[in-house]
Amino acid sequence: MNRKFQDNIVVTIVLSFFIVMASCAKNEDFIQENAVDTGVGYYPLSANTLIDMATNTNINNASYATGATFNTELQYVSQSPVKEINLYTTVGTGTRTKVATYPYAPAYSKTKGTDTLLVPYTVPTGLAVGTSIKLEYEILNQNALNIIRTATIKSK
Repeated sequence: MNRKFQDNIVVTIVLSFFIVMASCAKNEDFIQENAVDTGVGYYPLSANTLIDMATNTNINNASYATGATFNTELQYVSQSPVKEINLYTTVGTGTRTKVATYPYAPAYSKTKGTDTLLVPYTVPTGLAVGTSIKLEYEILNQNALNIIRTATIKSK
C-alpha cells in the first residue's frame, strides 16, 4: 500500500472513533431532555420499573393470591405542579374503576432524583385463578396533563 492511502485510513479510523464517542455522550438532565412544553405546561415524567417493594420484583405479569396486598413505588417528576396520583383497575373484562386517589405531597428522594410514592394494592377476593387485573397508575398535573403507567397482574 502506498503511504497516502495508509494515512487516509488512519484519519478515517480516528474520525470515526471521535464521532462514535460524541454520539455516546449523554445529557445528564433527564427532565430537560424529556420534558415537552405543550403550551399549557408540561407532562409529568415517570419511567421506573413498577416493582413489588417486598420482593423487589417487577409486578407486570406477576401472580398474587386473592386478598394479598403489595406496595409499588412510583417515581415521578414534573416541571408543572402535580395535582394527584390515581390508581385505576380493570378486573378481567370488567370496567375501569378508580380505586384510590393520593393528593400530591412533596416526597423528593435525593438518591433517586424524583418524587416517590408507595401505592398499596389489595387483590380482590373471590376471583378465579388466572383472572387478569390491569393496574393503571396515573400522575395528573394541575394543568390536566398526565402520564399513565400500566402493569397487569393475575390472581392465583
